[in-house]
Amino acid sequence: MDFGTALHSATRPLNVVIELIGIIIIYVLFNWLVYPRYFSPLRRVPGPPLENTILGHFGAIVFSEAGAIQTEWVKNYGGVVRCVGPLGKERLIVMRPEALHKILVSDWVDYPRPEFMRNILGLSAGYGLLTVTGDEHRHMRKAMNPAFSLPNLMAQTDMYFDAINTLVGVVKAQIDRVPEPSEGKVIPVYEWMSKVTLDIICETAFGYHPNSLLNPNNELTEAYEDLIGLQSGINLAKISGVVALPKMPRFLTSEIGYKCRNLWKVVPGLAPVATFVDSLHRIRRISREMLAEKLADTAVNVDDTSTKKDIMSLLVRARNGETKDGYRLSDKALVDQVLTFLGAGHETTASGLSWSLWLLANNPVAQQKLRDEVAPIFAETDRPEYRVLKDLTMLDCVVMESLRVMPPVPMTIREAANTDWIEGVYVPKGTLFHIPLRAVNTWEAIWGPDAEQFRPERWLDLPSTYNSTFSMLSFIAGPHACIGKTMAISEMKAVLAAMVASFEFAPSYKGQVAHPTAAITMKPADNMPLLVTAVRK
Repeated sequence: MDFGTALHSATRPLNVVIELIGIIIIYVLFNWLVYPRYFSPLRRVPGPPLENTILGHFGAIVFSEAGAIQTEWVKNYGGVVRCVGPLGKERLIVMRPEALHKILVSDWVDYPRPEFMRNILGLSAGYGLLTVTGDEHRHMRKAMNPAFSLPNLMAQTDMYFDAINTLVGVVKAQIDRVPEPSEGKVIPVYEWMSKVTLDIICETAFGYHPNSLLNPNNELTEAYEDLIGLQSGINLAKISGVVALPKMPRFLTSEIGYKCRNLWKVVPGLAPVATFVDSLHRIRRISREMLAEKLADTAVNVDDTSTKKDIMSLLVRARNGETKDGYRLSDKALVDQVLTFLGAGHETTASGLSWSLWLLANNPVAQQKLRDEVAPIFAETDRPEYRVLKDLTMLDCVVMESLRVMPPVPMTIREAANTDWIEGVYVPKGTLFHIPLRAVNTWEAIWGPDAEQFRPERWLDLPSTYNSTFSMLSFIAGPHACIGKTMAISEMKAVLAAMVASFEFAPSYKGQVAHPTAAITMKPADNMPLLVTAVRK
């Protein structure tokens, strides 16, 4: 072999590598720079101008108030809006009932949550009802439906007041300790709403007693406080980026992933991942302990769960294959379901209550109307029944209006599993659909020019354009609609009625503004400090 032939043979692998790198660069640049601007079938859909080549509109979404930028885009560009995410990934915002019905209801299997969203939800709230789809979702939901039946909720309402009356007592004690109790005390409302809703869901669903209202050092309470404290757009972006790496979701929940969690603190900007992993590990461990205790009790008392309809009893029956259709949960799926109901069952309700009190604090007329309605009830009993609370008109209006204006979940995302046509637009497979729940809830085309204002009385005279399913999407719609909707509303009514009957709420300082987080859920970033004063009896 002469020198030239040898040199050619030696450089061939290098040439192949260079060619591959060149192809990858061309592919990436085409998707970033060329395709969204010149070839995409979505390029003519109205939307904000594409200014950042790499991030697209991602920065505008992450650093804006939750749901606010989408609301602004809908105002400017109409009911179908195109935006672009990182690396040229296109998204559509849809608002009209026809499109929402197709994506969320009629063709829901063809529009699943994208993988990155399922992984974030699965890690933080379990791979349960929030993440599964198709037949698995149908069987799982059918097995859990009895826990949310009206008779079961009516029976549970009295149990709410164990925690609610403790909360009222704790807040009164804090006010009494200030030098001038008549002037009130500034209290971080969200912090206490999170504690009371955690105590309620643990008691009613699992028979577990964290007693977080009186025991701030409870491990489950602390773990959720750390996890929820990560709620921000930038933290969500960081954690989503890590979770998107191959095999990373499994690694983060593994024992070795937990032991290595502090290594994330060494990587600039990724310290929140360490907190994320640590919090999840503690919550999962406590969930397993709760289940082990329940299963041990069931082994001794065989009839203990045979007729009960609380969430834990139904999960145990599903685990044992005792459902009507023979559906069976694995032990791992059992833990995931506990995580789902623990997380989704308390944090969103806590946020909803915090926003309700914030809106009432800034609308003293509505607050007084509500107090006039609930005070006589609580003068007679501190544990009103389900039907009594359900029949209170102003209470219903306040809860529905606050959920409309400030939905605890401001956004949900779906992905086109197949190429399709929606709103007359040719939608390629893989397109993401941003369904802006907050923007839908406050769309002027439905709710009128005061759509973004908190006006509880509007529920007494709904506009002719109102659609009962798709004009207020706080609980989403279709098979993936929140299974706990009725329970959440009932719980909110019980807590809100008791608090407003006992206390007056006002902004904690002049000019106070709300600070909603821009993450999966929309909680107050500052724990919602409000000036709380005891009502004079």
